[in-house]
Amino acid sequence: MINIYDSANQLASDLQQIDEFKALEKVIAEVKSDEESLSLFKQMDKLQSEIISTQSQGKELSPELQENYQKLNEQVQKNSQILKLLQVEQGLYKTVDDVQKVITKPINDLYEGLRN
Repeated sequence: MINIYDSANQLASDLQQIDEFKALEKVIAEVKSDEESLSLFKQMDKLQSEIISTQSQGKELSPELQENYQKLNEQVQKNSQILKLLQVEQGLYKTVDDVQKVITKPINDLYEGLRN
């Protein structure tokens, strides 16, 4: 019998070997080595968590939170390291999304019989 968790662990290991992962690893190291970029990333991460938490509770974003997000976004747009991080991260997540589609295809195929 197949242990699907062994396959998932192998996939996680394989993910670390692809170019997209290695590129993200490199740019993260670059952000860590730049004090301004690191500080900006931490601010961005904290604010995004706050926004997600607020939205998950069904609350509207306060004007203050919206203003803070807008100001931080303006700073992010001026920081080449963070922009590079976001771009490289997006490339990796595109690959992960593609893999997820492959993994879930058999499930979607099962439902096709109900939809037709």
